[in-house]
Amino acid sequence: MAKPSDIKNIIFDLGGVLLNIDPSITGKELKEMGVQNLPQVLEKLASSRIYERLDTGALSDPGFRDEVRKACDMNLSDEQVDEAWNALLLDFPAPRVQMLKELNENYRIFLLSNTNSIHFISYTKTFREVHGFEMKSLFEQLFLSFEMGVHKPDAEIYNMALQKGGLKASETLFIDDSLANAEAAVACRLAALHLKAGMEITDQVKNGKLRDDAEFLVILK
Repeated sequence: MAKPSDIKNIIFDLGGVLLNIDPSITGKELKEMGVQNLPQVLEKLASSRIYERLDTGALSDPGFRDEVRKACDMNLSDEQVDEAWNALLLDFPAPRVQMLKELNENYRIFLLSNTNSIHFISYTKTFREVHGFEMKSLFEQLFLSFEMGVHKPDAEIYNMALQKGGLKASETLFIDDSLANAEAAVACRLAALHLKAGMEITDQVKNGKLRDDAEFLVILK
């Protein structure tokens, strides 16, 4: 079994780990825009796998907006749909930015996110405005589901990330707030850290290195 000191590469999830999110806010925004029967609308959207299709690039941005309008039975503008959809994106706290800068001194750092182009444009713009530089500069590579055509917890996305990054699974730690995603990474022979509710990622790091007692879900060699 590997130890934290064996880790040379760290792959971060974004939402819920580095970027704070609250999906419930999207529903509240839609309700404020006049959408009726919101629970049924949200169930209809979820059952159509609209989010998965958008995040894997199987559904275009215009197609997504059209399906939202249809489910809501309202002639929402593109801007209104995007505003509601992006409302769930909150802040990327400065301590986490500083943590990534320090980790870059000791590890190769990557991002692996189930995300879509509407969100990507929004949170990278906000990051630039708040922090004064490009978010992507914190990472060696960005592995984005909508560009890769597959998303977590599909094994293919982990294997693609390892291949594209030239990474050895036994030397790579994957961090995600989803247990299913963390377990899928372990099945692909990566080390994993499941960031449980209430855990703060910066508490797992000290002086630019993983803590020796970091709460790894499991590490396989």
